[in-house]
Amino acid sequence: MPTIRPKPPARTESCQYLRHTNNQIWRAPASKPGSMQEPYLTLQGRPPPSRGPQNLADFIRRVNAEPGGFRALDEDDVKRQIEAQKFKPEDDVEMEDNVEADKPDKTDKAKDLMAAREELFRTIDFAHHTAGITLDFVSLLLSKENPVQAVTTLSPELRSMVGIGTLGATNLDAPTTLAQSRVADTKMIAIGKRLIDVNRVADAALEGAKRLQQQVDLETKYWAEVLEVGRAGWQTFRVPSELHSMGVKFGFSNASAEFRANSIAALKRAEDGSVRLEPGKLAEKSMRLQVSILENGALVGRSSLAHPLPDNAPLEDRVKEARNSIFEQELWHELNREGRGLTGHNVRLEKSAVTFIASPTRTVSFQLVDLEDNDNAAPAKSRPEDDKAETINLTLHLLLINAHRQNVAGRYAQQAPKAKRGPPPPYSLLLPIITYYKHEKIVEQCMEFFSAFVGVLRSAGLEASCVMTEAPITQLPEAKPSELLARGLLRPSDIQFDLTITPSSRVRILTKANPTYGTRFLLFLLPPVQAESEYHLAKCFPPADINSIDGLYDSTKQLFWYLTHAVPRALTLQYASTLQYYKNSPGGENRRLHSWIAHFSNKGLVDRDTEGYGVQFEFPINPDTGFPELHAAGDFLEDDQKAHREWTWSVSREQENVDTLSSVVSFILSNGPLPERPGL
Repeated sequence: MPTIRPKPPARTESCQYLRHTNNQIWRAPASKPGSMQEPYLTLQGRPPPSRGPQNLADFIRRVNAEPGGFRALDEDDVKRQIEAQKFKPEDDVEMEDNVEADKPDKTDKAKDLMAAREELFRTIDFAHHTAGITLDFVSLLLSKENPVQAVTTLSPELRSMVGIGTLGATNLDAPTTLAQSRVADTKMIAIGKRLIDVNRVADAALEGAKRLQQQVDLETKYWAEVLEVGRAGWQTFRVPSELHSMGVKFGFSNASAEFRANSIAALKRAEDGSVRLEPGKLAEKSMRLQVSILENGALVGRSSLAHPLPDNAPLEDRVKEARNSIFEQELWHELNREGRGLTGHNVRLEKSAVTFIASPTRTVSFQLVDLEDNDNAAPAKSRPEDDKAETINLTLHLLLINAHRQNVAGRYAQQAPKAKRGPPPPYSLLLPIITYYKHEKIVEQCMEFFSAFVGVLRSAGLEASCVMTEAPITQLPEAKPSELLARGLLRPSDIQFDLTITPSSRVRILTKANPTYGTRFLLFLLPPVQAESEYHLAKCFPPADINSIDGLYDSTKQLFWYLTHAVPRALTLQYASTLQYYKNSPGGENRRLHSWIAHFSNKGLVDRDTEGYGVQFEFPINPDTGFPELHAAGDFLEDDQKAHREWTWSVSREQENVDTLSSVVSFILSNGPLPERPGL
């Protein structure tokens, strides 16, 4: 850029001017020729931006913008392009016609610079004039107090015009007559203002004390309820997520994770100072499990429900209600989990109920109901099987408590190091109740059958009997009463039946209830009443296990089959042993007694020679009544002719003027044929 040297104006030696050389502005004071000049300010233009890429990202963007991007790059092509760029002429073309037009005019630049210099001089002159006036004004004020010092800075023109000490500011603060007359009023106003402020502060203090006392009363009431709950045994603590709030733990530590996490309620203070219980979502409503028993679709039994708590109930009652509610919901949850695997036991899951189909006519339903429901809150009528529904409901609660106790025991049990820990299995809640129900029905069926069994034999004149006893619960030395109760709830106790057919044929039947296999029957042969007698049934018709003279039967059908087939054999051996006794007795010379032997099927006595005479015993079950009957068929001689006759004993028929079985057997054996071989 060319250097412009404008002509300086004609001023005194103290005049300053600017010199612009090589983009620098110099302040050149008046000095002697040859003195050095120092720079005052440097103004440099911003360099133009580079046309190349500014960073790596800009370079990659430019390469990708080219056709083909990085994939089209080739090392040889890049080298050729670089060599070509070295010898390529400049692309910029200088326009000769416009060069002279674009060059600035030197005359215009000189005019602009002269105008800027004149403007700068005017500004300096105005500042100099304003500073002089200010200095004269201050000096005139000081001349009133200190004229010697003020004269040195006061301009001669102003001094000659107004003189010294003609202007002062000391009398501005002097009190006036009006101001002095208002001093007393001002003091009274100030005192009144202070009294007003003091009264306002006192009122504010009294109001604050009142509010503080109210807060103290509210806090006292709040903490009194919290302490009462703590003394009752509930665990209180600070809520982890809200350290300024208290909480109470009302659930069970041994419950499942979902319900254990919702067993904490915050204890918030209400407006009246009472404690507002804020449990989790699962314990917000008061829920209860209800058991209903239906017979042919009609309701015959239902468990009762508790009344909902009033709004002003004590805090401890509300905490108990929250605990009961979450316990009921956990029980309902576990019933649904277990019900999914009990479809083989006629358990069905419905939308809002779990149903157990006990029989074609009887159904037991489990539902989770809300205590706030008006229908459930209405007083219930007494029904014939309400007690049974209450028993089932109470049993479910006790079984869930026992499951919690088992969870505690499982924590301390040793597990394999690499054992997989999956979701916990469902609790056994419904299955014990189903087992109890089926076991009870089987025991009732056995009692009814054995009663008819003994009744038929007694109607025939036999000394049959049946004694039922319940096996006591095994007393463990270290077991607690609660554990013994849980064992009794999980599996029904064994029932023992001592059945006497004849004095030498006695059977003990022991019921074994199992949740998986149902009720089984274990049979033992008891020793005869007389010690010298033989085990008749062990000799001719033992139970299933011959080696141990006892057997295991899986159903009542198998048990009843054995008993009905054991009676004819027991009677046969009983009369055979009696006949042998009479044969060996001193009065046993009657030849007819020597002609009878036991049939090969052990179901009667026949003559030795033809086996066409004798007595046959049967003990079938009547398909109409379902009860057993005793049949005796005899073939004997009457007027030297063969005769046949049958006798039947049952509990459904009138047994008046009916002969006993012993008289019938004696009659048949007394009228049998004589033995063909003499001496027999």
